[in-house]
Amino acid sequence: MNRPLLNPLIPACALLLLFFGCRSITPSVSYYTMRTLQEESTTQALAPNGSHRTIGIRNVLLPHVINRTQMVRRSGNYAVKIDNYHRWAEYPDRMVLQLLQGNLQRLLPGSQVVKAPWGVGREPEVTLSFHFLELIGSTDRKMELDVVWTLLDGQKPSLTRRTHLIESTDGDGFEDLARAHSRLLAELSREVAETIAERNDQP
Repeated sequence: MNRPLLNPLIPACALLLLFFGCRSITPSVSYYTMRTLQEESTTQALAPNGSHRTIGIRNVLLPHVINRTQMVRRSGNYAVKIDNYHRWAEYPDRMVLQLLQGNLQRLLPGSQVVKAPWGVGREPEVTLSFHFLELIGSTDRKMELDVVWTLLDGQKPSLTRRTHLIESTDGDGFEDLARAHSRLLAELSREVAETIAERNDQP
């Protein structure tokens, strides 16, 4: 007598089994970050006895296609791959700004490196802006950095430079890609720090 009452439960049970079965095979998401020079004990300061100036990073601009939490790689001249299961722990523009701030503080310990916004009347003596044209790896184990950066230094003429770097990654994994980001940004940081140190020595 009760057998007909079980029939409506069969489809519901089947749907539940399908739902939980699909969830069990969904890949987990891996998160990655970039490391600063502060975490490398071999880093040498460029100006250990600096002039105690304040250096401000006004902005860091990245192309929209890469300024997302998903890891992005070039897979051809006109194609990119966006991976939903390998992600940055933070939006890249924020991570890059924090990394540049940490690197420059390590390389120029006599100065104070701050990021915008800063309070009224607390304008840094040196300000930096970074406009990245490229900051992306590729599926053929290469990493490219292309950035135009501007330095404003008090009464001295402003300086605008373009830094373009390409190097091979250690492998084709996403952790290799994160390390390559860190290495190229470290090279950029050294170039910027050397420029600031040289201008400090100029009358």
